[in-house]
Amino acid sequence: MGNGQWGRRAKSIGVEGRFSGKWAWSTRRWVIGLTVAVATILLLGGIPFSVIAQPQLPAEESDVVIDGRVLFQLGRIDTVSAEIRAKVANEALWKVLENAERQAPPSSIRVRTREIDDLVTVRANGRHLLTVTSSDLMSGVLAQDLADEWRLELQAALEQAQKERRPGYQRKMAWISLGVVAISLLAWALLYNGRRWLWRRQTRTGKSLPMLLLPSLLCAQVLVWLAAGVYICELFPIARSTRYKVFQFLEQTFTDPLFDIDGRGYSLVNLFNLVLLTLALWIGVRLLTSTVKSRFLQAAIPDRGLQDAIATLMQVGLMGLGLFLILQARGIDLSTLAILASVLGVGVGFGLQNIANNIVSGWVMLFERSIQVGDFINLGQLVGTVESIGARSTEIRTPDRVSIIVPNAELLENKVINWSHGHPVSQLHLPIGVAYQSDIHQVHAVVMEVAGAHPNVLQYPQPRLRFLGFGESSLDFDVLVWIREPRLQFDLKSDLYYMLEANFRRYDIEIPFPQRDLNIRSSQVDPAVWPQQISKEIPSALPKTETTTSELMPHDLLADVRDYSSLLKSHQRLQEKVLERLVQQMRTTGGLEIQDRRFRLTVYANCFVGSEAVTWLARTQNATREAAVRIGQALVEKGVLHHVTDEHPFKDEYLFYRFYEDEM
Repeated sequence: MGNGQWGRRAKSIGVEGRFSGKWAWSTRRWVIGLTVAVATILLLGGIPFSVIAQPQLPAEESDVVIDGRVLFQLGRIDTVSAEIRAKVANEALWKVLENAERQAPPSSIRVRTREIDDLVTVRANGRHLLTVTSSDLMSGVLAQDLADEWRLELQAALEQAQKERRPGYQRKMAWISLGVVAISLLAWALLYNGRRWLWRRQTRTGKSLPMLLLPSLLCAQVLVWLAAGVYICELFPIARSTRYKVFQFLEQTFTDPLFDIDGRGYSLVNLFNLVLLTLALWIGVRLLTSTVKSRFLQAAIPDRGLQDAIATLMQVGLMGLGLFLILQARGIDLSTLAILASVLGVGVGFGLQNIANNIVSGWVMLFERSIQVGDFINLGQLVGTVESIGARSTEIRTPDRVSIIVPNAELLENKVINWSHGHPVSQLHLPIGVAYQSDIHQVHAVVMEVAGAHPNVLQYPQPRLRFLGFGESSLDFDVLVWIREPRLQFDLKSDLYYMLEANFRRYDIEIPFPQRDLNIRSSQVDPAVWPQQISKEIPSALPKTETTTSELMPHDLLADVRDYSSLLKSHQRLQEKVLERLVQQMRTTGGLEIQDRRFRLTVYANCFVGSEAVTWLARTQNATREAAVRIGQALVEKGVLHHVTDEHPFKDEYLFYRFYEDEM
């Protein structure tokens, strides 16, 4: 193998690695982002997820808090709101703690209840904290009983807060925090090494892992540190208080009447939570549709275009149903959003009309199926293979392995040459020109010999040489050959031109260059000298006739053809030996997984899957998937293997193939 081939192979492998790396990094970002979003809500809120998600009703109660721990809630009375009552109680509790810290030795905090003017009050170290009112009571509960219950809660919370402010406790919590960090680091390292080992094992063996295994391990890595952060945050009172204040700020943001829906306020946390649920729904739907496509659609429907169409319909339907359920569960009445949606629809329609046009064009292509995944197309100067058809755009992979994103509307509105539509067999035109003194019969024989020698040129329909006419400097011909794989047309043209140039040199067929005849008229030429001048110039102007066409005998032409054919035969024998060794590798241990497989109600014995064979060939032969498909097609053309029903050539799809040696 030459250095150029090794360079091209290394380049193709590098390109594939770069694309797989981009895909892996994109997946990693989504997993980390979703995990951080979930954990941020838990870290800031410290309360159940379902409570955070609920819309905010008008404030009728407010929290009594010590160091970020909610003890109980106070209701509003006629003259004082719940927020003011809770604020007075929280400030009083804070001053009680400050006074206790200043005393040396620290004094114990005492909370007691007192009844004055038929009102039960709660006091701490002689400082008034709160008064139990009728708005705080439930039916059947006495004010004194509720005050005693609150007194016990306050007593325990104040003693705990006083304990947490002592240096000994803080030193102990610092050591515990270091232990938690060490355990988290160890767990993260185990998960990281396990994920890398699974990834290397998958790359080495070629066997795919469960779809959610690697993302789950990555998510677990992030959750380890976030769980450690939540636990450490609970150990220190300052961290808990800061978390509670931040959460209260976010919960009270955007709760003014401008953001009310059905009389309910929606805070920034609620809006963020709604976006998070939508993102989780989108990821779940994508995973579900991809699983259904890989496990069921590929086994039931061989056509990739129809598979993508069904998967897209399923994804859109599940997303719409999921959004409807999420909005209903969050208490949003969709009928109240009808007016807002209509107003926004008009404004967005003008701004997003191009996007809407692309989306509609994508649906038209999916249903019309004029352009499908895997087709080789020409769009203006763009040439490539359709890799995927999305909701807004289509990905086209050029022969240089460059992905180009094209809006769907351009494919629907412009003229597209689809080489693969209907029947992939197509005809190529190779224009050539030869000198005027060339023998056209010899030109025909040379061209037909080249066309018949190339293995990728179909012999039925037969190649032809069309005489176009007399050009300015040459006899113009058009070589017409038929090919089965339109993607190979550029390499095939290059090979044929190389072979034609070599054969033209062998048979002395001249490839002309532009010529012009110059006629000079002059009245000053001496008539006496004119005949001699003409006699000298005529021989040089005539074409050379040292080797005429009659001197090139048919047996000489056949001898050269035999020499060239022997060279081609030796090259073909070398290729056959390489393919024989490859077939032995495919059929031995560590090769393809050959077993009985079921498709619909039919069992096919001793067969393998085309896409799995492509993966194996790409891994073992250091080739791209496109090159692996060409290797498989070469085995089909050599009569080594075939499709179980002989309906398809070798493809990188979920199709069953069988070696002829395994035929029952």
